[in-house]
Amino acid sequence: MTGKTPIAGNIPLKGSRTSLVCLAVILTAMPMLVGDFLRVFIAEIFIWGLFAMSFAMVYGYGGMLSFAQAVFFGAGCYGFNLGTFYFHFGTWGAILSAVAAALLFSVPVGFLATRVKQHHFLLVTVIVSVLITTTLSSGHWRWIAGPFVTRSLTFVPELSLGLVTLSFIDTTVTYYFTIAMVALAFGLAWLMVHSPFGSALIAIRDNERRAQLVGLNVNTLRWMMFIAAAGVAGYSGALYALLARYTSLSFWDWTYSGQAVVMAIIGGAGSLVGPFLGTAFYMIVTEHLSRYFQQFIIIFGVIMLIIIRYAPEGLWGLILRGYKTVAGVRA
Repeated sequence: MTGKTPIAGNIPLKGSRTSLVCLAVILTAMPMLVGDFLRVFIAEIFIWGLFAMSFAMVYGYGGMLSFAQAVFFGAGCYGFNLGTFYFHFGTWGAILSAVAAALLFSVPVGFLATRVKQHHFLLVTVIVSVLITTTLSSGHWRWIAGPFVTRSLTFVPELSLGLVTLSFIDTTVTYYFTIAMVALAFGLAWLMVHSPFGSALIAIRDNERRAQLVGLNVNTLRWMMFIAAAGVAGYSGALYALLARYTSLSFWDWTYSGQAVVMAIIGGAGSLVGPFLGTAFYMIVTEHLSRYFQQFIIIFGVIMLIIIRYAPEGLWGLILRGYKTVAGVRA
């Protein structure tokens, strides 16, 4: 499904650098200021934010409304388990096998999905997600995936850094590792969407016919972005398996894709930063509301409608709008 998603503007270069330095200082100091629970909770926000970012890549930049991201998140979990329990890889090898599994799933799915137009793309991704989840949960999945779909780690993961080996039993290690790995994926995604490839995708999203007239291969470019976003989703699945030390069949369900859509839209699906803001907002608000209201999701739905009505570009767009207003007043 294609559509024109507002692309949030950028803070000027000097402001961007200052913001990044401040953010790095805050994230570095955070473990010294909070306890174990909040360290893990913050790390989880970044992982689910990366998952939501994978949706923003296909929708905000590629104009494709995908409900298949959960398939690739689940495939990442499966690949991580396969690498860990079957091939006996270490942490690094298991992460690579997770990304490889997600990419392998995405190639045929993306080939089919990117060759249909508008709402048919959405239908294909939903149908694929439902078919895979139904197959895996039917009892016939054992010949496909063995015992590696839903599984808990029976050991505490360790991280080998040459002469030093760090244990994930320390929440500080888990926190810093997660932040660093998410930052790496974010940096690579940022370089990709700001490259000529990203510009071509935005041109296709805004006017497909005009893009075809100037010689862009629409289907191939969309397929490439679909695969890249799937790799990010699988990567986030591996990071979650390391953090939570368990994986579940439910992660493959299309409702998790819907969750990514909600988080990205709240934060701003037209940027890479927005999904992280939306994820933080979603997880913090629902965590607090669930303490006081059994049907807290209704209240959150009302909040989401207000955000969409008054900030259609998302929270990140709202922040940029406020920044530009303040900068204009100072000028």
